[in-house]
Amino acid sequence: MIFALATPVTQSAIAVFRISGEGCCQKFNSVINKSITDYRKVFLRDIIWEGALVDRCSVVYYSSPNSYTGEDSVEVYCHGSLSVIRSLTEVFLSLGFREADPGEFSRVAFENGKLSLNEAEAVVDLINSEDAVRGQLFSEAVAGKLSEIVYTLGNDVDALRVFVEGSIDFSDEDHNFIAAGNVEERLVKIKSSLAGLIDSSLVSSRKLSKNRVLFFGPPNTGKSSLFNRMLGFDRALVSKIPGTTRDLIDSEIFYNSVNMELVDSAGIRETDDLVERSGVALSGDEVKSSNLILIILDHDTEELLSRFKSKLSDKKHLVVFNKSDKQHPNGFYDCVVSAKSGDGVQELKNKIFELIQEDKDVTKKTFVIRDRHLKCFKSALSSLNACIEKISNEYDVDIAAEDLRLVRSSLDEFLGIKHSDDLLGDIFKDFCIGK
Repeated sequence: MIFALATPVTQSAIAVFRISGEGCCQKFNSVINKSITDYRKVFLRDIIWEGALVDRCSVVYYSSPNSYTGEDSVEVYCHGSLSVIRSLTEVFLSLGFREADPGEFSRVAFENGKLSLNEAEAVVDLINSEDAVRGQLFSEAVAGKLSEIVYTLGNDVDALRVFVEGSIDFSDEDHNFIAAGNVEERLVKIKSSLAGLIDSSLVSSRKLSKNRVLFFGPPNTGKSSLFNRMLGFDRALVSKIPGTTRDLIDSEIFYNSVNMELVDSAGIRETDDLVERSGVALSGDEVKSSNLILIILDHDTEELLSRFKSKLSDKKHLVVFNKSDKQHPNGFYDCVVSAKSGDGVQELKNKIFELIQEDKDVTKKTFVIRDRHLKCFKSALSSLNACIEKISNEYDVDIAAEDLRLVRSSLDEFLGIKHSDDLLGDIFKDFCIGK
């Protein structure tokens, strides 16, 4: 039996504990003032331990298999006091419950057939989603819509494989079973559906889902001051001495329902200081993993624009002129601001929001998938193409049947019907405790 706090360890109005495992409901009955026998109803109960009241909580029991994990489960809604959280944790441990590993509830749900593997992955992606659009796409995956499509494609492949293998047994007959069964047309239809699924899916990595905005440019152009101004408080150290920022400093802001992670970086310049040089190297590396780059220049560094643009390749960026309170820019800039007075900062926020939101790939997509999913789909598509070629040219029909087996194998790998323990470990280690 496992338990976990499903809400953050912080002072709040309520905290939620989750318990799962055979016999957990009966075990929990031993520490409440009145036993519960009904399921999926909310009950108000006192938790008593060693003769003392721990807390008065709302409690819901779930019976196997009608729970998130597919096992008997309990959810406890207590007051969000740190002392109550600590006391309840001690109660659960004393009752013999084990604290759950990250993602263990979802892993149990997957192992009990309550979730497919991609649905389980979508759970953690939904929790980590940074904006409403991605959140909606991940919700569709959690609800099982993507799995349903892949299950249907798998069944269609199975039906064709049975037909193709059956035709091999009658290859001596004077009858073209492949043509009569419209096998090629059916294969092309499956291929079209699979290719459409790939085209309608956005491949999202965890690092790029954070909406990272990097402050980039030469030293002493006011990057840290602008960073602090946009946050609304002093997060980065500000100094007139070049090279003050020697490491990446990040902080999150929530703007127009979008979470953005602002990253202040060391100014790019030649330096003999080993620590500062390391910070400069980090700044260059961060360019690759950020969604949007802000090139921050001032009146003393305008001539360096082409140099810094050359470091971005095709990365989305804005060129920002800072210190407009001292001097106006000579050339054209996407945004002109003053970190000191705040002039232009609101316009800069709006431009950042527009660029992050104008990701057409997101708004036109039906699902968000991971690199692992794309690999499975492309593998299935490759085997499908090989099968179509053999069928259309009427050769190696027996090998064409093997191609169809490989198609189904790739789809099964996506769903988690076939998997390795290492794969499961890699997936569920990214989950938070309590999920």
